[in-house]
Amino acid sequence: MSEKNRPSSIDKAQAHPYPDMSYREAEGIPNIEPLFNDAFIRIFGREESRGITRSLINAVLSHANIEPIDEIVSIEAEHTSLEGSINCKAPRMDVRIIATNRRVIDLKAQCYPEDIENRSLLYASQLMSANTMRGTKFKDIPQVIVITLLDDAALFPDTSEYVSTCQLGWHNDDKQIQATDRMLFVLVELEKVRKRYNLLDDEVLGDELLSWLYLLTSGFNKSEEASAIMDAFPDIEEFAKMYGYALNDPKVVRAYADFESAEREYQSRKDYFERVEREAKERGFKHGQEKGLEMGIEQGLQQGLQQGLEQGLQRGLEQGLQQGLEQGLQRGLEQGLEQSIAALRAVGMDEAADLLEHQAGTNRA
Repeated sequence: MSEKNRPSSIDKAQAHPYPDMSYREAEGIPNIEPLFNDAFIRIFGREESRGITRSLINAVLSHANIEPIDEIVSIEAEHTSLEGSINCKAPRMDVRIIATNRRVIDLKAQCYPEDIENRSLLYASQLMSANTMRGTKFKDIPQVIVITLLDDAALFPDTSEYVSTCQLGWHNDDKQIQATDRMLFVLVELEKVRKRYNLLDDEVLGDELLSWLYLLTSGFNKSEEASAIMDAFPDIEEFAKMYGYALNDPKVVRAYADFESAEREYQSRKDYFERVEREAKERGFKHGQEKGLEMGIEQGLQQGLQQGLEQGLQRGLEQGLQQGLEQGLQRGLEQGLEQSIAALRAVGMDEAADLLEHQAGTNRA
């Protein structure tokens, strides 16, 4: 579309047969997001969806610098919870598209990032195997592209780019060499789009992929914004009709009701187990404090007793040594005096010996 024909603001939006969400909410019909698994399948996974599905895929491929697809040969949804299980996520594809030149696309909206790499590899392997006929030459095997719209926390939060690509390659001397283009992976991180493009402005209306992502994440809520986007990109006009079909499909509505019920049940159980865990931790902490206090008192008594014994022994030893020194000194003096008296008597100095003996007796008294 030329710049002359592109609207510059949502005020120039033209009327489209877009579902009036406020009216539907007033009637009690849930406001189902287009990225809800079953709604996504109903919008993009039917034969009548070829036009808008091709538009979305090529907008993603163009941003990822991958050759766009020409025509869709077949389109089908491999899974859904429409057959009974609640929002099932079996290891099968969401929307499978076979395009001209034997190109196979797996288009899916993913609500959690766990093991997304291995999950995507499994999908690609299944598609390649299913679409390779016996006897096909290796150079003629189909090209498989897995496109994931990640509707959860960003997988690469440290970068601002919201589209990432991956393909098989060789590593040689710190260089990466493309091995094959038969298997490609494209990841679109919607959290980054929500944070960066939270208003419908000229930048969004000037980019087809941004317009698609804005429409799928928030623009579907307001008919004037959806109309502005569809005015800017006529290939997206069919979205209104396909989204209306999804909103009016009893199976989709029932699946969404089951999903909300399961989500409430999950949150209720999660809250219950978190409360039980929190209370258990509190009880454990209190018990630990009480036990620690008891052990502290007991250990303190033991340490006090041990310290008292050690100090008592030390004190007794010091006193014993002091007493021994005093007794030894006294005994030495006594023995020396006795020897001195005996020596005096031996040489006939009895008077001197008597005087010394009398003096010693006076001191002891």
